[in-house]
Amino acid sequence: MNTPWKQALLDDLLQQQVIQQDGYAQLQREEGAPWYVMLLSAIAAWFAAMMLLGAWVMMTDASPLPSIFAAAILLLSAIWLLRSSGAFAVQLGLALSLLGQAMLVFSIIELELHTGADERIPALVALVLSCGMLMARAGSAHRFFCALIAMVSLAVLVGNNPLLALYGVALAALAVCLWLRRARWAASSRAAVLRAVTGAATLLALALGVLGQPYAHAASWFGSVAVDAAHLRWLYPTGAAVILLATLVWLMRGVQQSIRLGALAGVLILIALCVQTPGLLIGAALWLAVFHACDRLWCMLVGAGVALYLGDLYYSLHITLLTKSMLLAASGLLLLVLRRTVIVPMRRVP
Repeated sequence: MNTPWKQALLDDLLQQQVIQQDGYAQLQREEGAPWYVMLLSAIAAWFAAMMLLGAWVMMTDASPLPSIFAAAILLLSAIWLLRSSGAFAVQLGLALSLLGQAMLVFSIIELELHTGADERIPALVALVLSCGMLMARAGSAHRFFCALIAMVSLAVLVGNNPLLALYGVALAALAVCLWLRRARWAASSRAAVLRAVTGAATLLALALGVLGQPYAHAASWFGSVAVDAAHLRWLYPTGAAVILLATLVWLMRGVQQSIRLGALAGVLILIALCVQTPGLLIGAALWLAVFHACDRLWCMLVGAGVALYLGDLYYSLHITLLTKSMLLAASGLLLLVLRRTVIVPMRRVP
């Protein structure tokens, strides 16, 4: 390990007794493969997986039972490959795991154990299967995809109804809580699983935020019958406001009383301005939590999600373009005032 900042990080972790001496020596000996080697290994592994899938499709008949057997073999092979340390083996294990899970779910669909308009049985199978694969020893990418599949499957089980709004709020709250408490679970034995759950919850919360109030859409994009619940449309904005307010209170708990009251007043005004754009409130809470966790990658991803939400908001017809422009301009001015009255005084505090 020749990179100075990595060596300094290892020394600091050893000094704080986060890692032991044997782990310190092992990490010093490990050298990550160059990015182009990882890229070529991923391409080769996925190509090999696609060739295996194509060969199986040409050899098998229309019966789903052989596909279930093949999916089980793929999943067992993936669990074995994911325990390896080589770049090709890890990427091939990831590909086989995702293909095996997809093949098993589609085989359940072909068994016709459910009606054509009900995806709950395949979604339940995907949820149980992805949760099981999430607990297997694997890399971060595999765990992230398994956690994401599990959360999407749970969204399908919830359906396109008012509970979907509560599910979106719960995902955002889970992601914010895990990011804010990252320092506590980062050194635990379940840190890799929690990291995957945190990332998947963040991504799906942003995706649901782009939809605004998901259950209010007439199209049953989750496959279930949409319900007319106009009187419950306050659930998502209220939940987004509560999450942002709770995030600010947690972050400002050690700050002077005057600065804390000013920040709370500013956020309450921001909530009043953005009550018709709850995705911005969710994005703001996630951004604060990710920034507090010092994760640069997710800071950029959350920023990209907020930008996509603004693009979706531009074409939304629930308010006029002039109203949108005025609300966004007022929100921007308010954030500048908060920076001047909150952030600058905090920098002066010894």
